[in-house]
Amino acid sequence: MYSSKRGVLLMKPYFQNKTIKTVIILIIMFVFIFGLNVHAELEVGAITGKVLSTDIVANINNKPIPSYNYNGYTVIIVKDLKSYGFEVNWNPIERKVEVIRNTDKEITGKEINTSAHLEPGTKLFNVLHTDIITYIDNQRVDSFNIDGHTVIYFNALSDHGKLEWNQNARMASLYLKDPVNAESNDKELDQNENKHASRQATSTPVTRQKTTIDPDERFLHQGDYHPSMIPDDVKIGLYFGDAAVSSIELESGGGFQAGVLESGNFSHIMSLEGKNRLTLSKDTNYYVAPQTNFQNLSQVNSEINKLTDLTEYSLIYAGLDNGWNIYAGPFESLQQAEKASDELSVANSEKWSVIRPNQEHILVSLSNTPIMTYHTEQPLYFAAAGVDYEESIISIGSKKFRGAATAFRQKNSDLTIVNLVPTEKYLYGVVPREMPHSWPEEALKAQAVAARGFAVASMNKYSDYGFNLCSTVNSQVYGGYDAEQSRTNQAVDLTRGQVITYNGHLAIPYYHSSSGGHTEDSENIWTNTVPYIRGVKDEYSLNSPHSQWERELKKTEIETILFDNNIRVGELKNLYIAEVSSNGRVLSFIVEGSYGTEELIKQESRSLFGLRSSWFNVEYEADTKTYYFIGQGFGHGIGMSQYGAKGMAEEGYRYTDILKHYFTGVRIH
Repeated sequence: MYSSKRGVLLMKPYFQNKTIKTVIILIIMFVFIFGLNVHAELEVGAITGKVLSTDIVANINNKPIPSYNYNGYTVIIVKDLKSYGFEVNWNPIERKVEVIRNTDKEITGKEINTSAHLEPGTKLFNVLHTDIITYIDNQRVDSFNIDGHTVIYFNALSDHGKLEWNQNARMASLYLKDPVNAESNDKELDQNENKHASRQATSTPVTRQKTTIDPDERFLHQGDYHPSMIPDDVKIGLYFGDAAVSSIELESGGGFQAGVLESGNFSHIMSLEGKNRLTLSKDTNYYVAPQTNFQNLSQVNSEINKLTDLTEYSLIYAGLDNGWNIYAGPFESLQQAEKASDELSVANSEKWSVIRPNQEHILVSLSNTPIMTYHTEQPLYFAAAGVDYEESIISIGSKKFRGAATAFRQKNSDLTIVNLVPTEKYLYGVVPREMPHSWPEEALKAQAVAARGFAVASMNKYSDYGFNLCSTVNSQVYGGYDAEQSRTNQAVDLTRGQVITYNGHLAIPYYHSSSGGHTEDSENIWTNTVPYIRGVKDEYSLNSPHSQWERELKKTEIETILFDNNIRVGELKNLYIAEVSSNGRVLSFIVEGSYGTEELIKQESRSLFGLRSSWFNVEYEADTKTYYFIGQGFGHGIGMSQYGAKGMAEEGYRYTDILKHYFTGVRIH
């Protein structure tokens, strides 16, 4: 039996001591004789225990099945077995349930109960005594009533296949026997037996070790999914960090409108029609301003109209973090600003103060003439004039984007440039950069759903930078309006708002170029075991340009690579693969040198040697001192293969079929 507390497969004990045997037999007889009387007194519906939530993932032939914890063991609902290759028949006269294995029945799986995300050990239901008798292939098994359902222990199915327990993955697996293909079945069971084999070099299995290239999951959404999680608009970082700029030019043929964000959405505040080209830059100027701030632009406009007759100084809008003001200037020096302050204080009968250069101020100019400045804590967004923000198309630098643009400054940094764009139209610029627009429509739709889900799951990744996602592979490649294609736009429109969920949670739909023929389990690439990212056979990827590949490296080249990456093992003596996953990818790669040995786990060897995937073999040619890395596939190999999606679409599969093939047990919402 599988224990959610101990995580072990309990085995039948072997007793060598005859005295111990005798004592145990007496105890069993005592319990049997007296226990029968107690049991007979129970009424149907009497509470006999409680069922708890569990973090154990139970699955049959790699298809997750809803499960619970009862008395420390994993239990499943009998009628769910209809989706896992069994017939379940109910005899109301005899109050009997019969479970029969049907090898001709397809194992489709079932969506996991949403209670599984609760803290393990949370009480879900009472367990009730039942008069229903359950048989599995004519053998009676223990059964109970939970929430109106008859349940059995998961290990009651052990006669139908091979039970495995993976403590590190917290996974209980049943691999059903196939009497028609016994030889193939035995081979598959042997593969699965080796799948999570522990390693000799460390007490921690490689599948549970974190690598240096694991994705940063701190900001990924982990909770239940609700459609409100898809925001109307998304902020995309175009230039930031080391790529920040000192200024950026915006262009719109019909002029601009300025707005602010209210509840995350663009809100128009002023028109800048006729101003077709704006420059946003760091503001290093001096200004002077009245001591009175204004709450809205109407008050500012009224004041500017009055001041225009009193001074020849240029007057510009000043957006502050707590309202608006009027700045006179700009001035290049403090002396010029102080002189203007004195003159305006006399002319306006109000004290005007000097505003010193502030790195939190952003200057907006038209043909090198300042027209406004704003505070980086309350940034202004600029969209095309004369249209709704959703229909705006502007140039940001040399490229066109939908929506609006803004600039603000991080501490001790140049300008961060952000594109505010409707979420669905953001995907217009993502899908064609991630998948060729000429590919079949169903593949494009699968990519659109995956891209949308990945974006929503990653919305908080760059919150410290003031935006949601970036435009590079660190989020998803985003090319803006210039990248759009009509076919990929249509794929986004036809799947509007759709994402992938698992167990009620938003699934993170990782994807890659080509699997090489088989995708991989998540823990064999990164660290966490993700139930919906299980390795699947993928013949649809076999005709891709990356199905087979080869890379050769001289011994001296490898020694240089090792040295440059601070792997100091001396002269290279040997390279070899110490362990692979059941799906074929490298788990442990050994580098032996004259000074010592280094182990590279999972994708580290791929990353170090610049390989297309971690599914490879190594050959050595002594005469030329050359190592040949001969591999399959391109990318990390987990989730959806893009070339596989193309192949499935070409064979007539719909996008929902494609996604459910690559992501185990998911739903499309």
